[in-house]
Amino acid sequence: MTPSICCRCNEQIRHRAVCSLGKAYHPHHFTCTECGLVVDPRLFFAVDDDVVCGECYLGHHAARCSACRTPILERCFSAVGRKWHERCFRCVSCSKPLISSSFFDINGYLFCKKHFREQFSPRCAACGEPIEDRAVVALATKWHVECFRCFICRQRIITGGFRIHKGQPICLACCQPTTIALSPQNLCAL
Repeated sequence: MTPSICCRCNEQIRHRAVCSLGKAYHPHHFTCTECGLVVDPRLFFAVDDDVVCGECYLGHHAARCSACRTPILERCFSAVGRKWHERCFRCVSCSKPLISSSFFDINGYLFCKKHFREQFSPRCAACGEPIEDRAVVALATKWHVECFRCFICRQRIITGGFRIHKGQPICLACCQPTTIALSPQNLCAL
């Protein structure tokens, strides 16, 4: 059996050797490559094939959670190029876990589908609720299809166009001279 050579001092190891990462060390040379302190061979981290103590690993190498910024030492969740503790991968509005559901990332903050729509979807000009599906774009704003109604008769404006009266949509039927009284407040801007 050939004698072991310490990888730190290149001298023969006569009594006890610490063997780790395919290398042999004198026990007093099994030190952290960052802080230089002797490391317990049972409690160390390997970084780039070097020995790193727990404190240096936590301070310089451990992945940090995108939510709480503490080191991740257990199972983590990776998404959108960042990592989270499983317990931190939640909607910022309701704290609902997002691991098995749809989520949206806005400036580093995670939202469940419901709260994303509530906070970031365009609002209907008539009812003020978020628009999730199709929308009518008219008068420089958006409307739910079912909310786009004539200001006079309250019927849905579906096809055929509309006119504008005092900034409100008016169906073409209400703009016809035979269907409305001709008073200054009822005239459509044609």
